[in-house]
Amino acid sequence: MLLLPSYPFFLFIPQSDSPPLARKMILVYQLVSFIESSPPSPSCYRYFFSSSFEEGRRSYHSDSPDKVSVVLSPPYMSQAWASEDHHPVHHHERKEEELRPAVIPELKKERPYSLFTKCFAEFLGDIIFVFAGSMQGYINSSMDSILHAAFAHGLAIFLLVTSLGHISGGHFNPAISLAGALTGHLPLFHLPCYVVCQLLGGICGSLLTYAILSKEEFTAILGGATLLSSDTNTWYQGLISESVVTFMLAHTVLNAAMGSTDKALAPLAVGFTLTVDIIATGRITGASMNPARSLGPNLIGWAFMDSIPFGWWEYHYIYWAGPIIGASLAAAVYWLFERREKRIVP
Repeated sequence: MLLLPSYPFFLFIPQSDSPPLARKMILVYQLVSFIESSPPSPSCYRYFFSSSFEEGRRSYHSDSPDKVSVVLSPPYMSQAWASEDHHPVHHHERKEEELRPAVIPELKKERPYSLFTKCFAEFLGDIIFVFAGSMQGYINSSMDSILHAAFAHGLAIFLLVTSLGHISGGHFNPAISLAGALTGHLPLFHLPCYVVCQLLGGICGSLLTYAILSKEEFTAILGGATLLSSDTNTWYQGLISESVVTFMLAHTVLNAAMGSTDKALAPLAVGFTLTVDIIATGRITGASMNPARSLGPNLIGWAFMDSIPFGWWEYHYIYWAGPIIGASLAAAVYWLFERREKRIVP
């Protein structure tokens, strides 16, 4: 009775086409082992009378032994029944192996940037920004100086935010870092580190400008400093001007970069905002909006120039107070109306 399931199998194979004796014995051993573990259901007999079995008989002498073994083997047999060194594998055991989940290697996570790396990115970015902003004054005598300065600064900040923004956030400005800290996008204990590195970067960028130009050329561009036009404007006009343009810049950064999930256009938005700000108020204060942009050229110019004009230090506070006021106002508006979560006004 134990060999009953194998009887139809041998019945439909002609004697001349019978497999070798060893393969018959392996087949019988598989059937016996399977029946002892779990008796076959009546549906297993239907397999031998199906058209697929007849196709298997016709392809017995095929050049591909795998094809024969796959077609001739009933569902509860091993797929490699024709191998003489085969060890029987029960159907339920094979099912468990097939259903066993594959081992998926753990995906490598991006290594987060340390505070030191972020500060270095801010330091490097301010070196490039102040250098580009100062050097543009050396060749703007043959064109509109405001347009030239506007596009030079705008393109520089666009490139810097694109290349370094994923590391530190792309602030390069103590006022922007202040706005980020006030709105929760920058940890408070990161703020002093960012500010110090940004100021040092501005000083080094101005030193690089002095190293490239001659003393006369450096003096001709006033070291790249941003100064209040005291002949036509008063201190409070300069303060209001710096506050307004810094508000515009910080407002754009908060909404397009820090508080947005899609930051693809953030570098372009920040660069264009800086360009528009300089075009609007460049004639009044130079539209610095950045204490690091103002401190470095003022400090290096004061150290290496033979004489400095009036207002060099007298109105320098405008370039600190104005950006602080503008960034604080932008943070307040962001908290009140524009924050995507936990804003005060629904």
